[in-house]
Amino acid sequence: MRRTAYLASPYGFAESTRHFYTDRLLPVVRSHVDVIDPWEADLPDADERAERWLALGEFHLRSITERADLVVACLDQEPPDNGTVVEVAWAAAHGRPVVAYRNDLRQGGEEGLSYNLMIGAVVRRSGGLEVTSLDELDRALGRMATPV
Repeated sequence: MRRTAYLASPYGFAESTRHFYTDRLLPVVRSHVDVIDPWEADLPDADERAERWLALGEFHLRSITERADLVVACLDQEPPDNGTVVEVAWAAAHGRPVVAYRNDLRQGGEEGLSYNLMIGAVVRRSGGLEVTSLDELDRALGRMATPV
């Protein structure tokens, strides 16, 4: 049985990143694990009530705890997307290892860190690891994708 990964990212929000997500990132991740893709969900319209957005957020968190064996989190941007950071912390708090992908050249954390020290600490405590390229992500998932 293949492992399942929740793919946390802000890449579905903008046309400029959707192609990277669908054409580059998803194929790498799917070559190793079954993917829970939060961007497959129907997004609320801009004029829909906040309750619909909150329900969607809760659905995503339940997907991590109830269906995912691990989380692949895309932490490009400076600072990384708030929602993705929450998904990282949620996964770690619920015993899911996090593979943190960051290909952003900017340093955003304390000296020597790619992002805030707390994000790095959560990834480490989850039993996961940090990668900086799709090739590294591919190799890391190859090692982590052994059946549970």
